Amino acid sequence: MKRIVISDTHIGSRFYKSIELLELLKSIEYDQIILAGDIIDFIKIPVFTERCIEILSSIDREKEVIYVVGNHDESLVELVGKEMLGIKFVKKYEFEEGNRKFRVEHGDEYNTGFLHKKLFVKFVSLVQNVLEKIFDFDFSTWWTERHIRKHKLRSIIDILKYNEDVDVFIMGHTHNPEALIWVDSDQNIKTYINSGDWVTHQTYVTINDGVSRLRSSQNTETYCRDDSCKKQ
Repeated sequence: MKRIVISDTHIGSRFYKSIELLELLKSIEYDQIILAGDIIDFIKIPVFTERCIEILSSIDREKEVIYVVGNHDESLVELVGKEMLGIKFVKKYEFEEGNRKFRVEHGDEYNTGFLHKKLFVKFVSLVQNVLEKIFDFDFSTWWTERHIRKHKLRSIIDILKYNEDVDVFIMGHTHNPEALIWVDSDQNIKTYINSGDWVTHQTYVTINDGVSRLRSSQNTETYCRDDSCKKQ
């Protein structure tokens, strides 16, 4: 089965890469697409254009569509555990492939401090939305880089302690595409991948027969499997 994982597209926000996202969705082949949170930026005041509709329409609902609800699209949280228009809504998604167990989450549950407070995040997002319209500057990315990456999110090591029962853990949320592979104390090969975003990096993950790849729309990738993890 060919799977792709995409997160943090922030459709409707001011600075998301709509052209690149649309080109990907029209060109890539898959049997299952996992939308790993923050797909539609409900937490701000999204502006929906014809291109937004074209992007959402380009998701092939004849294939299996899994929607992992994140913090920016938590307006959909009441749909968790349900299916609508062929889309399954979940908070986390697990499956097995190639004798490996996978888990996909958005990652916002690992926030600490003020970033764990939903009302605070909503307030900050609304302020960012106003400032972006006034100054035409991507304050959301600036905030993410300044706060989430400065230890406001639990470290990768701490996150992985909560997911020791799986072989491959995939999340988004931080907008920081990265891949890590290691061998645990029981000689089990483990993999962590952050799928990045479609505001700054335009990255996503493919999974095919147990092989995970962190890819970019610029045709660079990090290749992860049982014995290697390298850029190509």
